[in-house]
Amino acid sequence: MPGLLQAPDSKFGSVKFVYALAAEFLGVMLFTFAGTTTPVGPTSTQTGTTTTSGNNATANWAPWGNGMSLAVLVYITANISGGHLNPAVTLATIFTGHISIVKGIAYIFMQITGACFGVLMVAGLVPGTYIGMGNKGTGCFNTGTDITLGMLFGWETVMTFVLVSTVYAVAIGEPSFGVVGPFAVGLSLFAMVFAGSQFTGTAINPARALGPAIVFHCHWNVIWLYVIAECVGGVIAGILAGPLYGVGSPWLKIMLPWIKETEVVDASGKVVDKSNPSKKENPSKKESEQSEIYDTTGTDGGLSPLYAGKPDSGGANGLSGNNHEGLTTLV
Repeated sequence: MPGLLQAPDSKFGSVKFVYALAAEFLGVMLFTFAGTTTPVGPTSTQTGTTTTSGNNATANWAPWGNGMSLAVLVYITANISGGHLNPAVTLATIFTGHISIVKGIAYIFMQITGACFGVLMVAGLVPGTYIGMGNKGTGCFNTGTDITLGMLFGWETVMTFVLVSTVYAVAIGEPSFGVVGPFAVGLSLFAMVFAGSQFTGTAINPARALGPAIVFHCHWNVIWLYVIAECVGGVIAGILAGPLYGVGSPWLKIMLPWIKETEVVDASGKVVDKSNPSKKENPSKKESEQSEIYDTTGTDGGLSPLYAGKPDSGGANGLSGNNHEGLTTLV
């Protein structure tokens, strides 16, 4: 018996969207909780618990904890919501038309709310941590020694760019990397936390930056710059990725100047030149798959999972080989 994800959107589209919002909320909540409570060493500027004995006294486990938890949670949520779990990813996909503005804003709201609840879990479960404790709050982000605001902006912009670019490369781009996509996204975070934790704490997620600031009331003098830099990095990644991997809305065809204005893709996936309707070109298999992947006219209105299996893959190249009735676009 098929589950909700296999049910037709014409009957269950609204229910699926509610589940998608719940997935983004729970995913970011658990990611924030896991990432925030991971022991961090003296090289990290993110406030947190540290190990105190043996060789682990100077260990920085933040790259491992954050990267692994993100990969796992993207795997969990990918087929439900797309596994965004980051407002920078959602904002980028709004700019490239892979998700509608309204649904994107709803995602971002749930992501930030989820991060706040994740920090509330920390406040309730970590000894000595409480709401409104200020700049000593666990998981609060701040700059390292001698790091200027300009450096902070640069680091967070570049690191977020790498993360979002990875999402486009392994999930939205063609050919995608299927089941290894979420692992690659987690690996990109792993690498960036290793590189930048000593300078900014490596938030590279506006929800992760805002959650502790809202709950603990910490470092508001710099958190706003974290958020702006991360959004800028995500949008730049989306704008540069659009011409390479395609866009999800007709009005963004300006990013694809090599596509003729008279060319469209019909219901069967064939390229049709509107100036000569009788002439149909049979696209290659790759082009045919792309025409289905970037179709945003399905009954889900643009709501589809990242890392999805190809419509004809039977699950061989993606997380899902089932017929999702319109859930074959990427976000």
